[in-house]
Amino acid sequence: MPIGSGAGRVSDLHKSAFWIYGVTAMVMREPLGVVIRHIAAAGVGDVQVRLEILRVSIVLALMSQLFLASGLYFDEVYLQPDSAERFPRRSYPADFISGLLHFLLAVGASTVVSTTANAFPAVVLAFLLYDSAWYALSRLLGFATVSRLAGPAGAGARSALLCTVIWGLLRLTTDNAAVAEQAAFALLLGLVCYDVSHLLRGYDRYPIAAPVK
Repeated sequence: MPIGSGAGRVSDLHKSAFWIYGVTAMVMREPLGVVIRHIAAAGVGDVQVRLEILRVSIVLALMSQLFLASGLYFDEVYLQPDSAERFPRRSYPADFISGLLHFLLAVGASTVVSTTANAFPAVVLAFLLYDSAWYALSRLLGFATVSRLAGPAGAGARSALLCTVIWGLLRLTTDNAAVAEQAAFALLLGLVCYDVSHLLRGYDRYPIAAPVK
């Protein structure tokens, strides 16, 4: 179909996916290289290798979730014709810096995928609970955008709680810490993928710009 013959266009914000690809590639270059080298050296049967594969997958899923949610949020809160009316009290600088800090947590998680200490779970937990903290601060500041933050905050808290419970139960019933961590991370990956699928449905329903005449 020729351009402008009736098909709707995605908004300019959604086109930012192309530079997001570059940012993601730069962030994930080192952890992917580490995991690939470990697979080549020890094979996928190695417990640490399987754990690293899970961790890299989680970082990619969390970054996808963050970018998709940010696209919908900024489009609705700042770019729609009725945005100012619907969100009379808002702050682009505050939202921008908040999103940047959230992204930096994902970057931090990508740098510790191969560690045997608790750094990776701690950073991921901070990532999951970040939206709850931003939601609470936004309510305190009286921002009208809190209605758009409640969903992400609830999803992150839910994932953090369920994965912590699974990890804790397995640690109580088994001496194998790796099994508990792998189970918790596998559950987290499933939950994040579910949230990403929900965001994708949101993009399908989201109003797009009028077709070019």
